[in-house]
Amino acid sequence: MGEIAHEPASTGSTQRLAELAGDSPPTSIPEVVKRLAEIRDYAASTSLLGENDGIAAFTKLYHIITRRVGDMVDSGEFKSSPFLVRLDIEFAERFFQALRRYAADIHTTPGVWRVLFDNRSDPKVPPVNFAVLGVNAHINYDLAHALIAAWRHVEPDGDAPDSEQYHDYRLINRVFEIEMDGLREELDSIFSAGPDGAPWDVGANWLADLVVTFTRDLAWDEARRVWQAGASPEACRASERRLDAMATFLGEGVLRLPLPF
Repeated sequence: MGEIAHEPASTGSTQRLAELAGDSPPTSIPEVVKRLAEIRDYAASTSLLGENDGIAAFTKLYHIITRRVGDMVDSGEFKSSPFLVRLDIEFAERFFQALRRYAADIHTTPGVWRVLFDNRSDPKVPPVNFAVLGVNAHINYDLAHALIAAWRHVEPDGDAPDSEQYHDYRLINRVFEIEMDGLREELDSIFSAGPDGAPWDVGANWLADLVVTFTRDLAWDEARRVWQAGASPEACRASERRLDAMATFLGEGVLRLPLPF
């Protein structure tokens, strides 16, 4: 990531995180929750930054959101639970795969995930920025192709807005909004007064909104576009390259974001 990259974590730590990510995709939401908890705890316990470590900060938020989704599945809040569960599994597998790829060969890791992984131990980056970096990677890069992977198991059930799958997909936005409100409050406290008293709250709100509803809608549209075109390996790779370039650009911006301390 050029001049902004911090020294990567130790090889041993990286390898262990890859092991905790599992050597195969998860098969249930409880398994996803378990792996996320282990990754969060290990990253925090082996980093000089503790819970403020980049991977720990993002995985903490991701673990909370996934537990909420699991509770909603158990309580029957979704109209198309088989689709929603498959999407959650495929979504998590993208993050786990990124950790495995980073351990095996850093240079094969998607650029947007490298923004987080390369800089996870930089004490100059606040944990809230790390959390936003991870959400940016997961939604702006991973989500569209997690949808495509889910549809390979559970066929799309029609076009939005009448689709039950789309209804459930939008329902997940509420989960993100609830948890991102916490990030919004932290960002607001950081940006409430910039240098010379300049207001920063607009930037805080923009960041929070950017990585929730707006980009989740874009991910759905991209997934539908690629799926309707046949979702060939070539089409998927081209889409991933484009999404990675966009999300990496956004991630580097979040990492460089000037903070008033």
